[in-house]
Amino acid sequence: MLTLRLLPEDELAGVADPERCVELAVPRGIEDRITVRTLRLTPADLVRLRTETDVALADIRNEVMRAEAAWRQRLEEWHADGRAAVEANEPDMALLSRVLEGLRASV
Repeated sequence: MLTLRLLPEDELAGVADPERCVELAVPRGIEDRITVRTLRLTPADLVRLRTETDVALADIRNEVMRAEAAWRQRLEEWHADGRAAVEANEPDMALLSRVLEGLRASV
């Protein structure tokens, strides 16, 4: 879990860049150990990081929704093709093969 801490004034005394007053602790799992890396940021850097993260997550969310919609559309097409083949007097073996291949590919 990420943690944020606003550094107190006494910790910033003598620091080369006192504007970097926000400490971001980032835990990382490496093999069996968890290490924590700390970064010092300015408040503006933190706002920019938050904004860029929100934009990236929105892009990922949109791509997932687009992929899910495309998958559902393909599934509906396979379902309709399969239903048409079953309802026909003599099943079209090539059509049934395509439906089965499509279903196998989606699993």
